[in-house]
Amino acid sequence: MALDPQALKRGYEAQLDAASGDAHHGRRMFRAMLRASRELPAQRLAEDATVWVWSDLHFGHGNIIGYTNRPFADVEAMDRALWSNWEATVGSQDTVVFVGDIAMREAVAERTWQRIRSGPGRTKHLVVGNHDLTGAGELRVAGFDHIASVLCDDGDPPLVFTHLPLANPPCGCVNVHGHTHAEPPRQSPHINVSVEQLDYRPVALPRLRALAQHLAAGRYPAGATTLERLANMGL
Repeated sequence: MALDPQALKRGYEAQLDAASGDAHHGRRMFRAMLRASRELPAQRLAEDATVWVWSDLHFGHGNIIGYTNRPFADVEAMDRALWSNWEATVGSQDTVVFVGDIAMREAVAERTWQRIRSGPGRTKHLVVGNHDLTGAGELRVAGFDHIASVLCDDGDPPLVFTHLPLANPPCGCVNVHGHTHAEPPRQSPHINVSVEQLDYRPVALPRLRALAQHLAAGRYPAGATTLERLANMGL
């Protein structure tokens, strides 16, 4: 099944346009993401290398530790662990997909972008998240080889990467998303790759696809996180 990136982009933008806000964000956030999406492309992921995926690192954001119960004493310990886990996991010729929300506060700085540029991985994709934008919808991140609003991966099943979870993933597809942090996995074709779900390290794409095959067939493995679901499947 070959995905139509432009059709998926239009559907995502319609969802953003219709949103009036949620429990944690007002309409302004969705408008900013809509403006950014209109300027950014929808892309396909070329699986010509080992691919790793994660989301919502929130470098520099001390308050996220309390918001999502991250197991770190302070923001310095959190950032150090995230950088270390990336460096210990990803190879120099691999591809890394970041599904949004890279940095906040003092970490929105050239030193962060330079470290991303020099970090492991030959190719680095960003699927843009709300914290990667100004209130006007302009990018405030750098260091990536490709930045998209929607990233598609044809396969079995096809995967659609968006920062916000899609309200209605296309039939037969599974939506790989971030944004919802420690929210329990859904009984639907969604895979949450926020770092809280993955023990704060990137996950290999073939493991996600194996889980996606179950979800696309309406089978929902047990587990309080994406990583627990994978473990319960023996992956």
